[in-house]
Amino acid sequence: MKIKSIVAANIRKYRKKLRMTQEQAAERAEITTPYWQRLELVSQTDLPSLPTIFKIARALHIKPYQLLKE
Repeated sequence: MKIKSIVAANIRKYRKKLRMTQEQAAERAEITTPYWQRLELVSQTDLPSLPTIFKIARALHIKPYQLLKE
Protein backbone atom coordinates (compact mmCIF):
# COMPACT_ATOMS: atom_id res chain seq x y z
CA MET A 1 0.00 0.00 0.00
CA LYS A 2 2.94 2.33 0.55
CA ILE A 3 3.72 2.58 -3.17
CA LYS A 4 0.13 3.72 -3.79
CA SER A 5 0.47 6.57 -1.31
CA ILE A 6 3.79 7.61 -2.87
CA VAL A 7 2.32 7.61 -6.39
CA ALA A 8 -0.80 9.49 -5.25
CA ALA A 9 1.25 12.13 -3.41
CA ASN A 10 3.59 12.61 -6.37
CA ILE A 11 0.78 12.94 -8.89
CA ARG A 12 -0.84 15.58 -6.72
CA LYS A 13 2.48 17.36 -5.97
CA TYR A 14 3.59 17.65 -9.60
CA ARG A 15 0.13 18.67 -10.79
CA LYS A 16 -0.07 21.44 -8.21
CA LYS A 17 3.47 22.54 -9.06
CA LEU A 18 2.24 23.17 -12.61
CA ARG A 19 -0.89 24.88 -11.22
CA MET A 20 -3.16 22.58 -13.18
CA THR A 21 -6.60 21.44 -12.17
CA GLN A 22 -7.35 17.75 -12.09
CA GLU A 23 -9.47 18.25 -15.19
CA GLN A 24 -6.63 19.91 -17.11
CA ALA A 25 -4.14 17.25 -16.06
CA ALA A 26 -6.51 14.42 -16.98
CA GLU A 27 -7.12 15.95 -20.39
CA ARG A 28 -3.37 16.24 -21.03
CA ALA A 29 -2.87 12.64 -19.97
CA GLU A 30 -5.80 11.49 -22.10
CA ILE A 31 -7.55 9.84 -19.16
CA THR A 32 -10.89 10.66 -17.54
CA THR A 33 -11.14 13.22 -14.75
CA PRO A 34 -12.78 10.75 -12.33
CA TYR A 35 -9.91 8.31 -12.89
CA TRP A 36 -7.34 11.07 -12.27
CA GLN A 37 -9.18 11.99 -9.08
CA ARG A 38 -9.07 8.36 -7.92
CA LEU A 39 -5.33 8.20 -8.61
CA GLU A 40 -4.75 11.15 -6.28
CA LEU A 41 -6.67 9.47 -3.45
CA VAL A 42 -4.45 7.46 -1.13
CA SER A 43 -7.49 5.49 0.03
CA GLN A 44 -7.90 3.91 -3.41
CA THR A 45 -6.12 0.63 -4.01
CA ASP A 46 -5.74 0.73 -7.78
CA LEU A 47 -2.39 1.71 -9.24
CA PRO A 48 -2.13 3.07 -12.77
CA SER A 49 -0.87 0.71 -15.44
CA LEU A 50 2.60 1.25 -16.89
CA PRO A 51 1.24 2.94 -20.07
CA THR A 52 -0.85 5.24 -17.85
CA ILE A 53 2.21 6.08 -15.71
CA PHE A 54 3.91 7.25 -18.92
CA LYS A 55 0.86 9.32 -19.94
CA ILE A 56 0.70 10.96 -16.51
CA ALA A 57 4.43 11.69 -16.49
CA ARG A 58 4.22 13.25 -19.96
CA ALA A 59 1.26 15.39 -18.88
CA LEU A 60 3.18 16.57 -15.80
CA HIS A 61 6.44 17.16 -17.70
CA ILE A 62 8.39 14.70 -15.58
CA LYS A 63 10.13 11.35 -16.02
CA PRO A 64 7.99 8.30 -15.14
CA TYR A 65 10.33 7.23 -12.33
CA GLN A 66 9.62 10.51 -10.52
CA LEU A 67 6.10 9.28 -9.77
CA LEU A 68 7.60 6.37 -7.84
CA LYS A 69 10.24 8.22 -5.83
CA GLU A 70 9.79 8.98 -2.15
